[in-house]
Amino acid sequence: MSDVASQLLHGGLGKTLPPLRSRVVRIFTSSTFTDTSVERNALMKDAYPKLKDYCKSKYGLEFQVVDMRWGVRDEATDDHMTSELCMNEIAACQKLSTGPNFVTFLCQKYGYRPFPPKVPAVELEAMRKVLIDGGHSVAILDEWFQKDTNAIPPVYILQPISSKLVHFTDHENPEKMAEDRNNWWKIFETLQGQLKYAAEVCAKKKIFNTKQADKFRISVTHDEVIHGLLAASGVREDHCVCFIRRFNDLEQHSGNSEAKNFIDMDWATKKVDREAQQLLTNLRDGHVPRALKQSNVIVSTLNNWSEKGVDLNIQEHKQYLDNFLKRFIEIIMRLIDRAATVSQGHVSTNPMYDEILQHLTFCKFKCQSFHGRDDVLSSIRGYVHERLKGNPGTASPLVIHGESGSGKTSVIAKAAFQTAAEWFTRSNCAVVVRFLGTTPASTGVRQLLRSICKQVLTIYGHGDTSIPDDYFKTVRWFSEVLRYASKNKPLVIFLDSLDQLSAAEGAHRLTWLPRVLPPHAAVVLSTLPKEHNILFTLQYVLSPGTTGYVQVKPLSIDESTKIMSSWLQAERRNVNRDQNAIITDAIRHCSLPLFLKLLFDQASRWQSYLSTAKITVNPSVKGMISLIFDRLEEYHGKMLVSRALGYMTISQNGIAEAELEDILSLDDEVLQDVYAYWLPPTRRIPPLLWTRIRAEINDYLVEREAEGARVIYWYHRQFIEAARERYLHNAEMVKRMHKTCSDYYIGTWSGGKKKPFEYTEDQMKKFGVPKKAEEDRKVAPQPLEFGTNPTRFNIRKLEQLPFHEILSQDVDHLKESTLCSLPFLLAKLRGMGLGEVMQDFSMALANYKEDDELRLVSDTLRVGSSAVRENPFNLIVEVIGRLKNAKGKYIQKLVADAEMATTNTVPLIPYNQCFPPAGGLLRTQFLGHTGEVMCVQATSDGRYLVSGSMDRKAIVWELESSTILHTMEGHHAKAIHDVAITPDNLMAVTYNFRAKQDEDRSNEINVWNIETGQLFIKLLGHTGKGYTRIRFSSDSKFAVCTMTARIENDYNTETHYYAKAWNMENGQELFRGLECHKGEINDVLLGRASNGRNLLVTCGDKDDPAIKIWDLFTGQILKEILDRRRRQNHPTHTMEISSNGRYVAFNFFQHALLDVHTAEIIDLTDDEDRSDCQIQFLTDREVMFKNVDKWDAFIYNVEEQKLVKRVDLNDIRKKNFGKLLGLLVTDDFKTIVSKHEDVKYAIAWKVNAYAKSEVERYECKFQAKLAHDGQVNDTCIVGSQTSVFAGTASKDNSIKVWNIDNIDKALQQEKENRALDAMGVTKDDSDNNDDETRKPSYDRRFNFRQITYRTRTLENEKYVAVLDNMGKLITLYDVMAGTLVEHHKWTAREPVGGIDITPGGKKLFAQGGKALMEYDSNTLKPVYSEAKKLDLNATGLRISPHSSSAVFIGGRHEMEQVYTYDVNNHWYTGEYEPKTTPRAIYLLSGDRLLLVCMRNLTMITMTDCHLIYDQEFVPGWEGTLEYILCATITKNERLLITGWQDGAVKLFNVQTGAGVKNIKAHQELENSFGSNVHVITEINLSSTDQFFVTGSCDKTAKMWDLTSLRLIHIFRGHNTTVMMARISGDNQFVLTVARNDLNVKVHSTSNGNLLTNIIAYTAIDNICILPITNRILMTTTDNRVMFFKVNQVIAQQQRSVRPAQLPPPQMQVQGQTQQSQQIPRRQAKQQNTATGMSSLDNVGSSLCTII
Repeated sequence: MSDVASQLLHGGLGKTLPPLRSRVVRIFTSSTFTDTSVERNALMKDAYPKLKDYCKSKYGLEFQVVDMRWGVRDEATDDHMTSELCMNEIAACQKLSTGPNFVTFLCQKYGYRPFPPKVPAVELEAMRKVLIDGGHSVAILDEWFQKDTNAIPPVYILQPISSKLVHFTDHENPEKMAEDRNNWWKIFETLQGQLKYAAEVCAKKKIFNTKQADKFRISVTHDEVIHGLLAASGVREDHCVCFIRRFNDLEQHSGNSEAKNFIDMDWATKKVDREAQQLLTNLRDGHVPRALKQSNVIVSTLNNWSEKGVDLNIQEHKQYLDNFLKRFIEIIMRLIDRAATVSQGHVSTNPMYDEILQHLTFCKFKCQSFHGRDDVLSSIRGYVHERLKGNPGTASPLVIHGESGSGKTSVIAKAAFQTAAEWFTRSNCAVVVRFLGTTPASTGVRQLLRSICKQVLTIYGHGDTSIPDDYFKTVRWFSEVLRYASKNKPLVIFLDSLDQLSAAEGAHRLTWLPRVLPPHAAVVLSTLPKEHNILFTLQYVLSPGTTGYVQVKPLSIDESTKIMSSWLQAERRNVNRDQNAIITDAIRHCSLPLFLKLLFDQASRWQSYLSTAKITVNPSVKGMISLIFDRLEEYHGKMLVSRALGYMTISQNGIAEAELEDILSLDDEVLQDVYAYWLPPTRRIPPLLWTRIRAEINDYLVEREAEGARVIYWYHRQFIEAARERYLHNAEMVKRMHKTCSDYYIGTWSGGKKKPFEYTEDQMKKFGVPKKAEEDRKVAPQPLEFGTNPTRFNIRKLEQLPFHEILSQDVDHLKESTLCSLPFLLAKLRGMGLGEVMQDFSMALANYKEDDELRLVSDTLRVGSSAVRENPFNLIVEVIGRLKNAKGKYIQKLVADAEMATTNTVPLIPYNQCFPPAGGLLRTQFLGHTGEVMCVQATSDGRYLVSGSMDRKAIVWELESSTILHTMEGHHAKAIHDVAITPDNLMAVTYNFRAKQDEDRSNEINVWNIETGQLFIKLLGHTGKGYTRIRFSSDSKFAVCTMTARIENDYNTETHYYAKAWNMENGQELFRGLECHKGEINDVLLGRASNGRNLLVTCGDKDDPAIKIWDLFTGQILKEILDRRRRQNHPTHTMEISSNGRYVAFNFFQHALLDVHTAEIIDLTDDEDRSDCQIQFLTDREVMFKNVDKWDAFIYNVEEQKLVKRVDLNDIRKKNFGKLLGLLVTDDFKTIVSKHEDVKYAIAWKVNAYAKSEVERYECKFQAKLAHDGQVNDTCIVGSQTSVFAGTASKDNSIKVWNIDNIDKALQQEKENRALDAMGVTKDDSDNNDDETRKPSYDRRFNFRQITYRTRTLENEKYVAVLDNMGKLITLYDVMAGTLVEHHKWTAREPVGGIDITPGGKKLFAQGGKALMEYDSNTLKPVYSEAKKLDLNATGLRISPHSSSAVFIGGRHEMEQVYTYDVNNHWYTGEYEPKTTPRAIYLLSGDRLLLVCMRNLTMITMTDCHLIYDQEFVPGWEGTLEYILCATITKNERLLITGWQDGAVKLFNVQTGAGVKNIKAHQELENSFGSNVHVITEINLSSTDQFFVTGSCDKTAKMWDLTSLRLIHIFRGHNTTVMMARISGDNQFVLTVARNDLNVKVHSTSNGNLLTNIIAYTAIDNICILPITNRILMTTTDNRVMFFKVNQVIAQQQRSVRPAQLPPPQMQVQGQTQQSQQIPRRQAKQQNTATGMSSLDNVGSSLCTII
């Protein structure tokens, strides 16, 4: 590591910092005006666009040109500032530009030679004396130059022209303006002559040196060449270029009236100005060639001068211009390439060092003018000192706060500087500083934390560690990397302006901040107190006992006065006595540092001769800002200023100056104002205009990187507010401005397209132009991406365009150009990520709440987030699969574009609406657990779900983006059965002491930080057995539950029941166990007394049925509550408490409340009911009771203590969905979700009001099933700010989130977005007898899966017939269109066991029980009016592909009998009873039937069931194994490939039944009972019979060469048994499905890589390969039929993301522990794999064994 890199890394502010690396090529072009207009206009039209594209596409650089001549008239400006601004721009280009920064065009005109507008007093007084001594009048000199003694040393200042010639800029009086302009030129010539003469005399007398004298005679262009080239530092050839053009015959035409535009003329003699020409010759032909290499000086010589100069009608001139443009582009590209190569060695080419350097540079800048604040700095120093010692009393961040403008940023900068360079230099302290909002990486919280993590890891020697991009993982890492801090190398982090963080990703919730810091680490924060409520949030989030708060107060008057004096002195300025009095009076009114800065900027402009009457000071920050805006508008025009500042203010995080110029050039209101009195050569804003405005406000702007561009924005919030109030108060105008911005970013007027406009009436009269016109504005093109190798996305467009489109209030254009545009969405997904796209939709939907198209696309992205994150091109799959049938103009265009899109990265593309439709009932489905999901809970703000599973993991899910935030694992040895979330939504508690089975319980109670996913604390001391869930205090500081303990004594074992409580901040037990009641404790909860005392409330069972109130800290009983009115008390089995901790709802004999403030019981009803009761506080004002044996729910008003609502629940009883376990009610009381015992769904019910009275009456009506493929274990209500959802956790390993906010609309949307239901008919969703049919067929009919068919193709794959899961519906689909042709309901008693077709696919047969139906294959119309009755009760049907012979399958659960049948003649031809159960059957040519049985191969004839052979496998026979599980056969019917129970693959000769080869393909695995499981589950052959695949219970599929049995690939990625392994028709892909998986994995057969996951959202029931059409059909357990076309893809790398590994010292101990637990399992897995491979290797050359 270099010394510079180490200095930056450790925050080395005490040394000189390297310059910032440029992201821009910024060239100043210097030339005279009138003689180079053709070249400059040609450059703008033809060269600059090419160079912009070159810079952006090759290097990601911005290209800017500063042409201060273009678009500006030649006369001097009123305030004489043009020359100074030019020199400032040259300096800026030299500082900022990568490579070329100065290009000069030197022709034959020397140019305008003004005298300096500011002259040192000693110089002007010396020249004045020379003039007087020479007898010259100095009256004009004295009139126009006034002495300013406020300057140190004093100067004479040339007064503004209009201050004396008041009509100089008065366009309303053109005659007077012309007169004043003529007068000024006379005055100018007089002053110019006098000053030049006097300077020459002074030079001769040695009073002036050459440099002092030259400034009174050289031209502006000459001065620019001096500053930009001759006096430039560094290698000039790398930065400067000179183009010289001469006309050989120009002087011959000097008499021509137009010659003055091309050569200097003496106005008096009308001849060539020889002095100017000599100065030009010296410069052009002497100084410049000597300063530059010949390769950087390009000379062109022309003949045939014309009045136009370069006349493109002259061939020589045209050729010159073409060559000029070509050479210009070549040279500039060469210099850019050279600079880009050199810059690669700059330390800041590393993004981390670049980020550090930007903040350190800003830090030093803020320190330059720092004064005072010793008290605040002392507090910071003290805090850092204590933290560096490791003092736990200051274990939280220090918070610096103060009102806007109080100087917090300067304080943080100074503290960071002194920490690094002065205070703790001996402690080897590392300092990390970030000024939030000043760079892109410090604007978003995720980027900020990643940047800090990277720097800290590098500081401590782990810089090669990859940082996760996910926000929540990054938050977790941030806390962990702080643990690197040590006594030998402490760590101090300064974060300034938390309020400047973007609100994205919940940054202002501040949960990303660590509550407790590790030893030797310090964090200092600063913030505005009220902005985003950050100070209050900090007080809430951080630990109150260890967090310090320091307020930055306004400065004292003395401090302010001293600071003002020091600033003026540093600026070499002063003020007179009267002006100083104004300053002192202003400071008395406001002494904020920002106010001082504003006052100083104004005071530093005051000349000593300025009258106090002309000085205006406003005694407030906003007032002073308003004065700045007043001055800008006065000098530069209100329209220009308002729009320039307005566009910057409405931008998202800033605007690039090139963008601002382009956007202003598209604003015709601005251009009409600027060009009111003259016509420009090109209709663009002159660059000088914005340059002048920026020069006056530069100190209040921040320049930073954003989306690959250097942008500017206001630094102080007050400027933002003031600009909004002043310039953005008109909503319609703001919309127009956003529309202009969106036009720019979409590229509407780029690429030479002319934008129309209208001239004003005055312009039409003055210039003789028509009303309407159009012109090319020369704005930059805006493609979605620049170049393709590598692809550089136009991040500015991707980020800014949706923002401006949304705010322009043109929703149609928004959808057309961005959020419903496939190219845009794909580009943004690829270039920025799904999170940024979803932020666009969130913003759009906040503005257009009722737009269904936006919501549908948003839902599509959300539900398909897993697939889209894996591969952005999967958006094509999701769009077609979910929106194919959706309505809406822009949706249909999106789908059409998706269908036409070509991509070589997506292997399978659907062509029917095959996924659950977007916008329907299902909002999203979370797939991340590998075991049964036991519990799910939601944070109260609706942002997160937390789930626990049998896989011993808890997962935090982010609801809006539908993504996994954290997987919390490694701390539970047993399954997680319960999860609880604290009321503040910061912590989740996972535990399992309430599991049903004792063996599933443990004493593990883990508390996790939801935002970081870190284990916060463990709650120790529990016995591992308990019955009540964990409850929290309302402030989330304490937790309580019950536990039981069995205590053995000498005589027996006693069971004791305790309440257990913990401090949630440190895990400390409040008491080891409080035995509150005799016998069981039914429930416990926490309340708060009116004096703030924390209370424990318990209720006992029948032995001690009282409710008791205890002091939480002492365990002292405070109150015992019983219903004294009754002799026999009845216990309450449950209690609930209001969120404010005051009211406890319970049920002794009737519904009642306990006010814990008064210990008073409040009866809510007189009706008695002792049954168990479900209680739920809907709000703090309303509570619901529902008795177990009653079908009414009662809602009471807590404050009024009366019944207000009654809900009739009889519909729940009537529907009989199973035992009711509980009800969940939404806050708006519109929906109830019921949970039932041992069923695969929860139920949503609509609450309808049907009677209005004092007690409102409601009833609930069935609305929808919330169905899974497995039992629903838990439900929750998720309430966000905009919607209400239900969450369901299931045995199918998934969590589903349902739209229950408006179920009717969701269901209607779902209905509209699909042509019919998945199988073509609408089912009754209230049918509750479909649990079994929701299992995949490989589970329901395992023994028949290779015997009967449920899908059959007809007419050479023109159609496909599909049988549904219930065996009650047959549907016919057009294969190529993926559309439903017809459906037929099966009405026979027994369901259809199988379908099959006759040879050629002309007829389709279906059989169920004793019924046989024949259908026309084109129409699915039954051939007969009713089914034929069979003489036997069969469970399946197969028809020979070669003849009319068929087979009926006998046996209910497995194949027991074979009946042969002729389908043409409808008669039986024989029957056969296999010796062992068949696993597969093959109807071969020659009317032969091959039965692949478990322990034998049998072949019979189908005409009479004559036995051909019966190859029996006798146990103990060498090489044989227990039994066959699956088989496949080659197309030539010669070879049978079988899979066996122990993992062997055996090949048999079909003709003889003899064994051919075998191999050990998969290893045996034992189940929990110690017996071998079904190892090989499926075998399938490729369409060419060259290779086959096997699926196995070892969670893999394998691909084998058929000839050699060589293992080709192993396909991994499943967590359970692979039940299906199919090969696409073109043999490109292998598709695998595992048991209980809800997705299909697609693997490449060329390299074995996993290409993608197709998430089906319910279990895949079958995959049907259609080799002729190269299509794939899949069916699901919810009866969806999915059609996919097979796409050609390029070979890709394995799509697997290796999680970043973080190795901080504190984690290593924990990580080693985890690793030690995992190593044996991993080694075992590796050993198994090795064993499997060695078995293959052992085969060697004799790869197959002959049986």
